Amino acid sequence: MGAPTINLALKQILQPHVPFSQMAVADIEFLLSHVEVAYYAPGETLLSPSPAVADYCWIVKQGGVRGLQPRTGRTEEERISFEATTGDCFPVGALLAERPVTLTYVAVGDTFCLLLPRARFNELVQRSEPFAGFCRRRLGSLLDLSRQHMQATYAAEASAERTMGMSLAALVRGAPLTCRPDDSLREAFGRMNQAHVGSVIVTEEFPGGEQVLGILTRTDLIDRVILPQRPLDTPIREVMTRDVMTLDANATAADATLLMAEHSIRHVPVLQARGGMARVVGVVSERDLFTLQRLSVRQLATGLRRAANPEALAAVAQDINRLSHHLVAQGVAAAQLTRLISHLNDQLTQRLLALACERFKLDPDGFCWLALGSEGRAEQTIATDQDNGIVFLRSAAAREQLLELADWVNVGLAQAGFPLCKGDIMARNPQWCTDTDGWATLFADWIERGDPQALLHASIFFDFRGIFGNRALATALREDVVARAQRTPRFLKQMSDNALRNRPPAGGMLEALLGDAASAPVDLKLNGTVPFVDAARIWALAAGVQETGTAERFRRLAEVGRLTVGDVAAWIDAFEFLQLMRLNAQHRRSERGGPGEANPNRVDPRELSALDRRILREALRQARKAQQRLELDYPG
Repeated sequence: MGAPTINLALKQILQPHVPFSQMAVADIEFLLSHVEVAYYAPGETLLSPSPAVADYCWIVKQGGVRGLQPRTGRTEEERISFEATTGDCFPVGALLAERPVTLTYVAVGDTFCLLLPRARFNELVQRSEPFAGFCRRRLGSLLDLSRQHMQATYAAEASAERTMGMSLAALVRGAPLTCRPDDSLREAFGRMNQAHVGSVIVTEEFPGGEQVLGILTRTDLIDRVILPQRPLDTPIREVMTRDVMTLDANATAADATLLMAEHSIRHVPVLQARGGMARVVGVVSERDLFTLQRLSVRQLATGLRRAANPEALAAVAQDINRLSHHLVAQGVAAAQLTRLISHLNDQLTQRLLALACERFKLDPDGFCWLALGSEGRAEQTIATDQDNGIVFLRSAAAREQLLELADWVNVGLAQAGFPLCKGDIMARNPQWCTDTDGWATLFADWIERGDPQALLHASIFFDFRGIFGNRALATALREDVVARAQRTPRFLKQMSDNALRNRPPAGGMLEALLGDAASAPVDLKLNGTVPFVDAARIWALAAGVQETGTAERFRRLAEVGRLTVGDVAAWIDAFEFLQLMRLNAQHRRSERGGPGEANPNRVDPRELSALDRRILREALRQARKAQQRLELDYPG
């Protein structure tokens, strides 16, 4: 490159952008010493498919670039597969794989690019780990930075002291207190007292390492030792808790949080593999994890279990909202966060249903409450309405009694902050409170008809999950529905056609980010997460996959060979970023108070940081890529 002043100006342009912001000064200087600047007029082609590998890595200095798929009768907007602005690089994937490009790259407006020769690109990959990591894991690298920035913002607001993203290996303190199963209670209590700890892990040596057989905690003493008047010579194996839940040392504090919440436990032994042998390296307790301004998952779960009426449950629901804010501050990832919110919402609904069964004198074994939509997928955010139903045995209580129960529960959920469904997809609607044969007929009819109304129902009802009562009814229904859909490829094609009508924004957003057009708000749900949800549902039904969660469906599809591991990793990253961005938007809206924007999932790109705008473009690109794969699987 040329004069030092030109290099300095280029350095100032690149350094605000990832990966250049993370690279060593010497590596930036190496890059700038080997690039040339090229100008492209609006609409001019920079690079197009050919048998050869690209000669350069393009870095956008000014303007924008779109990557277009080959013409297949679609509009240019529908052909957009890639968008780049200042600081973006392309085609890094093709260069790393040493393969030809498959897109045509076209300038948007007056565009200037830095051209780095392929040989120097390869050399830079070898010498700069941040640059190499970004090229190999583009979206993941951006997401890591975005999560760090969001966590820092929330942490400052919440005065958080710890990160829930830290590993358990970093969290545990000191060696764990262990004993053998034949040790006496006297020995165990003496050690606990001397070590000033509230639990002892019962372990046994075996050739591959150490096995956790049980645990005994101070809270166990009254019921298991004091009241039964057990002699202190009793072996600890006779009173310990068996089948102990454990976690690997590489798991995070958020993983332990979720495990404690799901199983109502206070202590989790931590195992670490060393030289092929597993050893207990510590214990994580509830006290270690839940210091969130006196608000903990366990406290909320206890409050839900003790609630005696809908009003008490509504008070706890407000705390669930607060907790979600604190957990973002502590670094909890979107997947864990939405699962945790859904889990607590499940517990709230379960308690309300238990109260309803007492009130209406109904046996919960005779029916199952179905969570539908986002709750069925365990992907709830804090702004969600109700979608639910009831399946019951034909020999169960009269339908009228169940409808009374459902109406009481639906009203109670509305009081707790879950608005009544505007489309009346709730258990109190007689249409969605029916027996096993009735539900089977409904699903069979939707699959057979495949008309717009049936496809609309498919997007909500096919993600059902039993959360209260006789859950075997929901399990049997899911097995029947998945098998029936798998046998009907015509219906899957109709679902695909319907899903592809909802396209993520493309060209207009790039022009808005370049300042060439008015910025339109983006619906992070409709145009962001829904394309992933729809695609995962269709592929899961086609493959006979039983999971209902979007990320779980993607992972399972990769395991059975229906999708590539690389695509799945990128799609899950993009989906979870959009989920976290939705949650952030909802938090901000609730903090402002008042009704504000009617749609809680809309964001104005102009209000986002440069990093989040960049990731949003990449996340929406991944959504379009998923749809393009869906289009290939169901053409026509």
